[in-house]
Amino acid sequence: MTRDDDTPEEDAPTDAGDGPEPVPDSDPRHIDPAGDLADAVESGDLELTLADDTDAEELRDLVDAAESGELGSVEPGLEAQVRIARALLEDVDDGEE
Repeated sequence: MTRDDDTPEEDAPTDAGDGPEPVPDSDPRHIDPAGDLADAVESGDLELTLADDTDAEELRDLVDAAESGELGSVEPGLEAQVRIARALLEDVDDGEE
């Protein structure tokens, strides 16, 4: 296995146009906008906060219900909702400390 900086100088591209095509962040054969949104929230690229009238306990109940299987089989949209809910709850818990 080699790293990019291990390329011999004679094989190194002379400009950005000579190198291989960049690899997309997600698999273009698997489009998952909800998962991409969850990725952005978890990484901090997209900042979300709970509305003042939103009860964090209801959000915890959603996560618990999804994890226990009460909401049915896991599908990408539900998985993304749970990931986003966890990120929001983590921010709430950090704010309470």
